[in-house]
Amino acid sequence: MNGIPLARLARQKEMPSLTRIYKEITNNKSFLARINEARRIGAQTYIENAMDELEHADNRNIMVVREKVGLAKWLASKLIPIYGDRQEVKTDTTIEIKWSIPDDKTIDVTPAVDEIGSIKDK
Repeated sequence: MNGIPLARLARQKEMPSLTRIYKEITNNKSFLARINEARRIGAQTYIENAMDELEHADNRNIMVVREKVGLAKWLASKLIPIYGDRQEVKTDTTIEIKWSIPDDKTIDVTPAVDEIGSIKDK
């Protein structure tokens, strides 16, 4: 969530290995959702850090800072929907048709039958 890549976190002594983390992501949908949310928040942090670096860049490091800003923009476009090129539009295509007949207006739809079994008009 702080903009630190998962691989860098996994190299810390007290953290599980990256392989173990990926196995847990594969086996645990709740953990996957939490990781994805942390990545979205981390991308926002990364953008803010890149903007700060850009404000303080000079002619010696501007190319590196531009690369960081480009990466931040790309991450944001993939992980944070409001920055993406494609806007997702969710629509509800449920169609519901109802009709009702008041209780006091019962309609008899039973066909009238004459003596020989023929249907006749009512």
